[in-house]
Formats: sequence, C-alpha cells, structure tokens
Amino acid sequence: MNTTQENLVVERAEDFLWITINRAEKANAMTVAIMEGITAAIRDGAGDQTVKAVLLTAAGGRVFSGGADVREQPEDGDMARQREHRSQALAALQDAVMDNPVPVIAVLNGIASGGGAMLALLADACVAAETASLSLPEIDLGIPTFSGANILEVIGGRALALDLIQTGRRMPAREALTRGLVAAVVPADELKQAARGLAGTLGAKERRVFADNKQWINRELKAALLEARAQHARHRKAVAAAEAVAH
Repeated sequence: MNTTQENLVVERAEDFLWITINRAEKANAMTVAIMEGITAAIRDGAGDQTVKAVLLTAAGGRVFSGGADVREQPEDGDMARQREHRSQALAALQDAVMDNPVPVIAVLNGIASGGGAMLALLADACVAAETASLSLPEIDLGIPTFSGANILEVIGGRALALDLIQTGRRMPAREALTRGLVAAVVPADELKQAARGLAGTLGAKERRVFADNKQWINRELKAALLEARAQHARHRKAVAAAEAVAH
C-alpha cells in the first residue's frame, strides 16, 4: 500500500496507514490533487481489513497544514470553477474522515489552520506536538468559514466558535487540550510514538462497533456540515455573480 505521489506519501507501518502531506515549503497547503489523494488513501485503508487505524500527518516541524490552497491556479484560468473543485475536494475529504470505519488520528506536527484545523477537529482523535496550534483565520483573509463555524459550534458550543472564528487567533496545543480539542500534547520527538499508542488503543476495538458508534456520534456534525456547505455554495454563487458584473 506504500505509495508516493507529488506532495503526498502513503505508507503502511504494521497495522497502521500513515498519510503524510509532503509540501512543507508551501505550509503543507492542500491542492485539489492532494485532497483527492488523501481521500483515496483513507478509502483504500477502509477497504483493507488489516488496517487498524489511519494516521494523518505532515512533513516538516512547523506546519501541519495551512488548509486548502486558495492560491492554486487552474489550467483553464476559470477561478469560479476552481473554487467549486476545491470545495468539492475538501468536502469529500471531510466525509472520508468522518465515514471511515476505522479510527482516523490527526498527528499535528505544527500549526493547523483553516481546512487543516477542520481535519484535525473532524478526526476521531488528535495528538499534537507542544509547538502545534489550531486556528481558523479565514476572517483575516476576507473569507467566511461557515463549515469551520458549524464544526466548532457542534464540538464546543457558540462561545468556542465566537472565540476562534471571529478573532482568527491561534489556539496553542496546551489550551486546545484543556478545551477537549486534542487528546494529548507531547514533545515533538515523542509525537509519532504517542500517536501509535493511541492508534493501537482505538484500533483494537471491534471495527463494526467502532464504526456504528462513530456514525451515531457524528450525526449532528454531518448535518451541520451539510448546512454549511449549502451556505458556502450560495456564497460562491454570489461572489461569482459579483465578479461577472465587475468584468
């Protein structure tokens, strides 16, 4: 199952499938191809009865992921279509994480922002290096984040959503631990070991029962994401219409 494609490495190690975003020079921002590659790898892992857990991490020691690469230029120059492709790829990746019958563990080697933070929050568990942090800084980029807001509201309530969404601030890993957003915070050199330990614990559960529980636990989250995606679609349509008028 070991594969390497541009900016993405998928490796089998014992009972675990490791997926590594390998684009550190670009803050591990996820292109459409990267998101589609991660989604495919997660689904392949789900189809392998010998895979006990999927661990998602990134190269480098500074950034887990800056989220979807909003600067990616489409070959045909159609930015409206590119926004649609990016949105669809991110939604499919989020669904793959939430629907995977085996545990998906986010292994935060550094800053997780935007779509990267959302992946960490949607995972079954998250282990973070002491230097890691979570942020949803879209407001400072002039972009609303309906999905991020709904994820945070379901997970931690309105106060948490207001805190992170409306300030765009970074929440350090230690604070995220106290808020229940990550399962463990460890020194960077102990990160993979801690992740393997948690993967072993969760992966030892009966797959069918774990999957049934997961589906039920995530039901409100999935409904909230569907609502947010519909709002994102309306917003993209409005932006495209305004751009058409401007040109």
